[in-house]
Amino acid sequence: MGTSFKNRIIVLCVGLVLITAIASLAGFWWSTSQFKERQVQQDIQKAQSVYQQYLVARERLLVTAASVLTQDFGFKQAVATRDASTISSVLFNHSQRINAELMLLLDMRGKLISTNQNQLDLPQDMRPLVKQLLAHQERSAFVVLDKKLYQAIILPVKAPRTIAFTIVGFVVDEPIAQQLKGLTGMEMSFISLGEKMKASSILLPEDRDLFAYLHEQKISRWFGEYPLYINAEVALPSLSQVPVSLILSADLRSEYEEFDQLVLTIVFLSCITMLFGFLASGFLAKNLATPLQQLTVMARRFAKGDYNAEIHESRPTEEICQLVDAFHEMGDDIQAREKQIRYQASHDALTGFFNRTSALPILDALVSTEQVYYLLALDIKGLRHINDKLGPRIGDSCIEAVAKRIEIVTSSFEGLNIRLGGDEFLTVLQAKPDSTMENCVDSFLAELNKSYTIHNFEITLRFSVGVVHSPEQADNADDSIRRALIAADNAAHGVEDVYFYQTGEDEAYLERLEIIDELKQALIEDDGQLFMTYQPKLNMSSGMVDKVESLIRWKRKSGDWVSPELFIDLAEQSGLIVDLTQWVLKTVISQVAIWKTQGVTMKAAINVSAQDIADIDFIPHLQRMLEEFAVAPGLITIELTERDMIENEEKGIAALLALKALGVHISLDDYGVGQTSLGRLKMLPIDELKLDKVFILKLAASHQDQCIVRSTISLGHQLGFSVVAEGVEDAESLQLLKEMKCDYAQGYYLSRPLKAADLTQWLGQYHKAG
Repeated sequence: MGTSFKNRIIVLCVGLVLITAIASLAGFWWSTSQFKERQVQQDIQKAQSVYQQYLVARERLLVTAASVLTQDFGFKQAVATRDASTISSVLFNHSQRINAELMLLLDMRGKLISTNQNQLDLPQDMRPLVKQLLAHQERSAFVVLDKKLYQAIILPVKAPRTIAFTIVGFVVDEPIAQQLKGLTGMEMSFISLGEKMKASSILLPEDRDLFAYLHEQKISRWFGEYPLYINAEVALPSLSQVPVSLILSADLRSEYEEFDQLVLTIVFLSCITMLFGFLASGFLAKNLATPLQQLTVMARRFAKGDYNAEIHESRPTEEICQLVDAFHEMGDDIQAREKQIRYQASHDALTGFFNRTSALPILDALVSTEQVYYLLALDIKGLRHINDKLGPRIGDSCIEAVAKRIEIVTSSFEGLNIRLGGDEFLTVLQAKPDSTMENCVDSFLAELNKSYTIHNFEITLRFSVGVVHSPEQADNADDSIRRALIAADNAAHGVEDVYFYQTGEDEAYLERLEIIDELKQALIEDDGQLFMTYQPKLNMSSGMVDKVESLIRWKRKSGDWVSPELFIDLAEQSGLIVDLTQWVLKTVISQVAIWKTQGVTMKAAINVSAQDIADIDFIPHLQRMLEEFAVAPGLITIELTERDMIENEEKGIAALLALKALGVHISLDDYGVGQTSLGRLKMLPIDELKLDKVFILKLAASHQDQCIVRSTISLGHQLGFSVVAEGVEDAESLQLLKEMKCDYAQGYYLSRPLKAADLTQWLGQYHKAG
């Protein structure tokens, strides 16, 4: 069940406030985080600058102190004379004046002469240290001596040539780191990776790695843990063997605390805003929902047909008043449209007659009584040609004019007029005691067959009429309509325009429908119900059987055989003939391919219909099958009857030319009993004439048949056709055909149609017997 409008407004308002607060908080969080990160980076850069200045100041002090020391004449003389006491005194006093923790005097070989620290543990060979310090060119460098870090400088003692080197340095330890921390606000850590020593303002556990310690320092806040320090490493000027770095670590505790305080403030303000939004939206929703609830009640009353409902609101808004007026206008419109829709739902828009769906209950009520009715199903003949030649507007006007004529003719009868669809009508007439059914139908048609004036055209229409007697032949609507349409269909295909339904035809019609349905299923399943048989054709000149006619057979699942003439005719009527022919093409061509693999080159003739030739996919499908099974087109003959050829001559000739171009042969079947004239025969692109069996069955006993057959064979040969005679029943007829130089013969005298396996066996026996 859906939520109420009031609750939706509250949820919407509070949701908007919540989304705004979340968006603001997210934006603040991101921008503040970016700002703090930039600020910390700036602080690190400032700390690095302060340190650089501090480093330069100490370096200047070292350079000055060393220069004063190396330029002192008394010191030079003491060095030259190796006056140890004087040198020691000078170094000690000088270190005290500048607070230098390191004072060393080395000879030219790097050997220690004197130092201000008696317990200093120095390397025995100081030459590498001297060499690297000299490389810094009077600049300080960080060195590790006796596990202590010094910022040191080396200067030569010249008298006038260099006689010694003096090294002056300040120790770098925790107090220095603390001093720098006070100047920069950053934690300062000096590390020397090579010597594994450090001097840091951070209190570290003993023997603890600085980087691991800094990485492990986390602070818990909100939804996880965050790093406590942001670190920056600065490489210091040092010896290549003992690199020294300065680690600047920014402590983020204060930034986190400030940021969290701001977040809590925003969350608090958002909660206050949401509370206010909840109260305000509740008030707004109440003012909106109350009139809408009354409008809902009004709409429900409208749904029940009460279009006079009113709304009771003490202070309705202008919009509510407009909505109420719109509801009343809608009620009036609904009433008018309901009437129109009910009429349109039950009547045909063009003729005004009842449509099939709405007429069924009315017709049921009529035919279920004891009163006698005549049901006339009418179909306008040739309406399709009127539509094609004069246009659909004239065709619709014809239908409309026929409906008006039917309405006038039936006005004196008690009955019913129905438009079943297209150009089909059903008229139910109540029988009159002074008139028979035949007289009633004749008088009805006499009026209906009179000419019609439509758009200044004088048009004469003819009708196919099927008549059913009720209740004698039908006592319900479905049976009545079906049987009337069956009778109308018989009238359309018969000689007379009127056909009276005969009892039992319905069952035959349903049987045909069942056969069509089973045929469709048999094609889909391809389970062996449909199969091909092949009737041999004897090559009269060679005496060999090198051609067969393919004939389809059907044995239903029930075991009953269905006549090919019946199911092929039904397939043509239902439109299944195209699918059926495609199945035949695939089956026959694949069988020709199988025979070829068995060493038998056999030509096969396939019967097709006019619908097959008219199908645009017929030739492409035939070509695909030939390519798929690698069968030469010359092994296939397409047989058409004269009726199929003249049904659409222009289109048929075009299709035959396309077949000829493909390489297959064309045969004109049942020649002699159709309407093909000699003039038309010379125009047809065919390869073969097939004489109808009516001329062959009694050929040996009929002189007239012999004359017809002999002249036809001669004519066919002169036109370049081969001639096939079907229906050979005896040896005498076969001998006569041979004397007449007929090309091929087939019939029961040679063999009945055989399945593929049986034909292969028959061929073996035939050739063996000679």
